[in-house]
Amino acid sequence: MSVLVNLPGGGTIRPAGLNIGGRVTEVTLNDTTWVALPSTPLAQRNALAIQNVSGVEMKVNYSSGIAGYEGIVIADGNERSYQISDTIIVYGKSALGSITVNVEELA
Repeated sequence: MSVLVNLPGGGTIRPAGLNIGGRVTEVTLNDTTWVALPSTPLAQRNALAIQNVSGVEMKVNYSSGIAGYEGIVIADGNERSYQISDTIIVYGKSALGSITVNVEELA
């Protein structure tokens, strides 16, 4: 939900920066393929936070074409935040088996 300000002479403006809105999505990862976090990014997203409380280490990467388990590690019980727009998709992969992580998008 965007914050809009009605102008006295008509029309509206939207203040710069973060607006009131967002979405939390549970995403299931596996240890064989990179999975988009989330599969469809929130429109007008300004930030992304990934929380891993699965009990298993996970990796984050900016390309789904990376072979193997390369990327930035998010250990169990940790969270990473990124200031990225809705046009950028990041991907996650589990170190072992199938896990579920929380992905929070701020708009």
